[in-house]
Amino acid sequence: MEEKNAPGLPVWLGVLLAAAVLPVVLLSRLWPGKQTVDRSPDEVAGILRVFIDGTGGSWDWDDFESTPITDPRLDELRRRAVKAGPPDPDVEALAALLSQAEALGRDGTGSKGVDAG
Repeated sequence: MEEKNAPGLPVWLGVLLAAAVLPVVLLSRLWPGKQTVDRSPDEVAGILRVFIDGTGGSWDWDDFESTPITDPRLDELRRRAVKAGPPDPDVEALAALLSQAEALGRDGTGSKGVDAG
């Protein structure tokens, strides 16, 4: 009796593809690159504002809280906002952080892409 192979990728081809793809994935994760995002005080204020107003999406907040900001002053505001954010947001604390971000923007002491150090 003749044995039929299951439809789909042959096992050897799957192993070969995995062996080729795995190093690429690992290297892309380990490759040194920029680990922060450049945000201006106005951008940080805007993110906080839409969250306080309830018009921002959960993915927007997730992106904000999980991505460090290049400017250390704005990143400190971000870290404090994470503590005041979901799942039980402290709107008063977020409003205070919004005021601080707006003040940085008004003072012109923070600008996109500039490391204040």
